[in-house]
Amino acid sequence: MPVDSRAESPYVGVLRTWSIMLYRSPSAIVTHFLAEVDLFQGLSIRHVERVAALCEDLEFKEGDYLGHQDEPGDRLYVVRSGEVTATTGAREKPLVVRTVREHEAFPVAIFFNPPVQVTTARAATDGSAFVIPRVRLMELCQLEPRIGLHVFSAACGILASRYRYTLDRLAEVVSGVDISPSGDGGEV
Repeated sequence: MPVDSRAESPYVGVLRTWSIMLYRSPSAIVTHFLAEVDLFQGLSIRHVERVAALCEDLEFKEGDYLGHQDEPGDRLYVVRSGEVTATTGAREKPLVVRTVREHEAFPVAIFFNPPVQVTTARAATDGSAFVIPRVRLMELCQLEPRIGLHVFSAACGILASRYRYTLDRLAEVVSGVDISPSGDGGEV
């Protein structure tokens, strides 16, 4: 009777444990594409390859929802083609706050704790994206601190830019109206 040598090996459990931390080898095309994405620009090729190994492909159709406001964000999307609108407000009358295009990643709110989505994302056109599971990306950021520092720093820069833009638009809309806090105020 043949013996399965794998069943007797004391290293089988160790190999299974290590397989959790190993990522598939990405193609040069995925790596090159990600190197031009807002969150990953400036990372070394070796580090971008590590991020690229986490990517899964997604094709979406116009009208598909890719996330809903106030729900947990469990994945990062990197738009390869097409457009996605980010909206806020009531579902029957949403307000478009931005359009996500090629080489942009969303939702950046996945880096928050808890990772609650700030907007609803809906495909404005047919398109495709790379999808990175949040858990895997966070694991990589812990295993590779340079990647983590870079990605979190880029996310902060993106959010600061959007916040500044939002405040500028708000100032245009309410010019002449005093919106300063009346009680113990905080930063607006």
